[in-house]
Amino acid sequence: MKICIVRHGAAVIGSLDDAHRPLTEKGVVQAQAAGRWLATQEWNDPVILVSPYFRAKQTAEAIHHSLPLCLLESAALTPDADVNALVESFGEAERDLIIVSHLPLVGHLAALLVDGQVFDQPWSPAECWVLSGDVAGPACMSVSAVWYPALENI
Repeated sequence: MKICIVRHGAAVIGSLDDAHRPLTEKGVVQAQAAGRWLATQEWNDPVILVSPYFRAKQTAEAIHHSLPLCLLESAALTPDADVNALVESFGEAERDLIIVSHLPLVGHLAALLVDGQVFDQPWSPAECWVLSGDVAGPACMSVSAVWYPALENI
């Protein structure tokens, strides 16, 4: 099984309405580049799970443009969501997952799946980690690929 964890692209800062903050122009470019990179990876019938926040949905749509997959919105992917409950829900997954969410959730999720404990893992806008393992549980996955927008001068 593979799980790709993607943080949304760079977003407008300073809004009082966090759920509706859009991507900046740079964030759109980052999200498009992430989609192109994700399209080069090997997947097992993946689905894109996305936070209901606007900037995450914009990022998922950009990925969907390069990788036309089923998009499912999930309230379990908001920034302050319960990472343990999220990982528990993966036990039912029969397909690879591409998860588009936010800090601190993306860092907490990667730390739990790889190291078995929750801690703040730094994450750049539009950064993608592909994790692989027999099951999606705490300390059961390893990092198999990473994409950093900064390495592409984005």
